[in-house]
Amino acid sequence: MKKILLIVVVIISGSLSQLNAQEAKAPASCKVYMNDKVINDVTIADALAWTELSPLTVQCDDGKIYKLETFQINYLTLKPFMNKDFGIGEGGFPILAREAIKNGNVGDTVILKEVTYIDEKGNKNTLPIISIKLK
Repeated sequence: MKKILLIVVVIISGSLSQLNAQEAKAPASCKVYMNDKVINDVTIADALAWTELSPLTVQCDDGKIYKLETFQINYLTLKPFMNKDFGIGEGGFPILAREAIKNGNVGDTVILKEVTYIDEKGNKNTLPIISIKLK
């Protein structure tokens, strides 16, 4: 009887470990977070204000707010079609990337790739690609 009880306890504890691992899965999407709220429809003015924050913040689909450490910046325009790479932002947006947003148009897209943040334990982690279509 003790062996059966021990086996049941081991199985249950293994199942709980798997559930906890599933709950801690990485976010799949993130949005601009500014002034204590998520900005869903990002205007050019919103994007400019957000790029001036240090550090930049996003809220992801896991409900957590992340402070961005580093990220690769691309700016995509549709008319004319152009994809401009602005290199790596470390803690903030480079001036030339901000100028592109300032001179941009509705429909342009700011793309942040290779996004990293530092967690509460001091470890560097990654977030998914962040795409911001200007409204």
